[in-house]
Amino acid sequence: MASDQNELKLYSNWRSSCSFRVRIALNLKGLKYEYKAVNVDKGEQFSPEFTKLNPIGYVPVLVHGDMVLADSFAIIMYLEDKYPHHHPLLPKDIHKKAINYQVASIVSSSIQPYQNITTLKSIGEKLGPDAQLAWAKHHVQNGLIALERLLKDHAGRFATGDEIFLVWFPASSVSLPADLFLAPQIYIAITMFNVDMTQFPILSRLHEAYNEIPAFQDAMPEKQPDTPLTRLKYEYKAVNLVKGEQFSPEFTKLNPIGYVPVLVHGDMVLADSFAIIMTSILTTIPLLPKDIHKKAINYQAASIVSSSIQPHQNLATLKSIGEKLGPDAQLAWAKHHVEKGCIALESLLKDHAGRFATGDEIFLVWFPASSLSLPADLFLAPQIHAAFTRFNVDKTQFPILSRLYETYDEIPAFQDAMPEKQPDAPLTSTS
Repeated sequence: MASDQNELKLYSNWRSSCSFRVRIALNLKGLKYEYKAVNVDKGEQFSPEFTKLNPIGYVPVLVHGDMVLADSFAIIMYLEDKYPHHHPLLPKDIHKKAINYQVASIVSSSIQPYQNITTLKSIGEKLGPDAQLAWAKHHVQNGLIALERLLKDHAGRFATGDEIFLVWFPASSVSLPADLFLAPQIYIAITMFNVDMTQFPILSRLHEAYNEIPAFQDAMPEKQPDTPLTRLKYEYKAVNLVKGEQFSPEFTKLNPIGYVPVLVHGDMVLADSFAIIMTSILTTIPLLPKDIHKKAINYQAASIVSSSIQPHQNLATLKSIGEKLGPDAQLAWAKHHVEKGCIALESLLKDHAGRFATGDEIFLVWFPASSLSLPADLFLAPQIHAAFTRFNVDKTQFPILSRLYETYDEIPAFQDAMPEKQPDAPLTSTS
């Protein structure tokens, strides 16, 4: 069986929801496969090599020996027939099975065609780029309304129930293929089209359930080898500020003023966070909006954080305040200046903020991080985190900053950069 599995080749694109479904199915069944990336932005789906596999030029395509399948539903059902004992993908109950098929059909026939890249490109050409999002969002919401109504009498923890199969792993109770089609679609509705999911309590609950399952998480677009948003690898060099390592001869050769961070890249040494962020070596995705007005607001937000807040809360300043006014004065001093800065940011962003600091831009790729209006968000996220967690600033004073803070919490790149997740963070608990 192992050699049979190794013949599986999946032609996929990281952001394709149809490919996303198939990746989940392969993961749930524990099947190994070769990932063959197809760059749809460069038109590789229309190359002679690919159109031999699928003349219509869509991903995914599964190649298994002499078998070539070019439709996500056909691929999923083939995997179910070929590997029936590798985590069954269909419930045995014929009524639940019928609901599964209906859910899959709504997604693939009544939502997917309106959001695919070819359709959106055509809409943009005919009606302008601003019409793309509105067009897709309208049809996505219509489809979600239909799904919510369909599932209200059927959904349990998953789409059509809470069945526990012979194995106890939570993914084994997924009522597929409905969940295979729903998970990518809900994800796209939230991240690409900013659909208000409070309208859809059942789908929201399912989304939370899917997020607990490794097979779903490992199929996520941002975890695929062809994502353009792959994180840059770097060596983490801890500097213990409490012990004064920032003033050691070794460190002051890198930054004479004794501040972190410092980035070393070959012969280049950069000792300022803004300079590091803006340097060209980090431009794996655009970090600035193209609009010059939004760009200016980004710079202003970054400057408020770095010039009007940060100097008042850094370790050297707080140490000096403690020596002159006593340790009890440190928190009050920092909180006063942090709150003043937050008031300025809240005022600045009230006419600009959307889901992120200066809007809801949809770039060429739809991964949620790609719509960040950076560098404002890069400066805001750590500052808001420090304000709320370190200096106990009252969130209720700052509804815009609070909303942004919640949005940042949804993004893995931000979560993985959190202070408590760094290798030099002190342990906060013991077991």
